[in-house]
Amino acid sequence: MFHVSAPEKDQGTGEKKDLFHQGVISKLFPSNNMGLVRTESGREVPFSFEFVVLLGEAKKPADLSEGQEVGYDLGWTSKGLRVTTIKAYPPDLPKIEDGR
Repeated sequence: MFHVSAPEKDQGTGEKKDLFHQGVISKLFPSNNMGLVRTESGREVPFSFEFVVLLGEAKKPADLSEGQEVGYDLGWTSKGLRVTTIKAYPPDLPKIEDGR
């Protein structure tokens, strides 16, 4: 597989969360064993449950949900550009304000 480009920066802070591109699970199609990741540029890139490597909080495809922020990596396959790795992040912890 061919690595496509450098990781994009985290939108809020301008810092990278890690070495993965940042995106969102936009659609899941469990009956077809596939889904789509929306990149920061708005492109929808498909992935197959059978061939994607899951890292982080997601241990199986059922752990993914639409709207979930994820890290991902891309590769070229015989069917074109595909998401090859998905890293699910833990949910953001609520911020505690101390009132000062």
